[in-house]
Amino acid sequence: MERPYFDDISPRNVSTVADEPAILKCRVRNKGNRTVSWMRKRDLHILTTNIYTYTGDQRFSILHPPGGDDWDLKIDYAQKRDSGIYECQVNTEPKINLAVSLEVNGKQFLLFK
Repeated sequence: MERPYFDDISPRNVSTVADEPAILKCRVRNKGNRTVSWMRKRDLHILTTNIYTYTGDQRFSILHPPGGDDWDLKIDYAQKRDSGIYECQVNTEPKINLAVSLEVNGKQFLLFK
């Protein structure tokens, strides 16, 4: 059986505007029976494992089409405090991980003359 690996089409840097959704992409090939988790680096909090969410913050969810390779972390109404590094992890031995940097910018206001 082939080892799991990350498909490198996933962007490593994601930016969004406050109060908009942020989607951090993670495509895992050859997952098999392994577990895919998302972790927030600043506090080492496991946010999701497979399709399950382990945070009381309802804004976090996993986007995973049944039978698909995508395990994308979605943050609804992203806030500046959400900025930072997130890791998509697969529980191989040794563990493999893909770091994604999220930057949430302040709202843009357009001035009309």
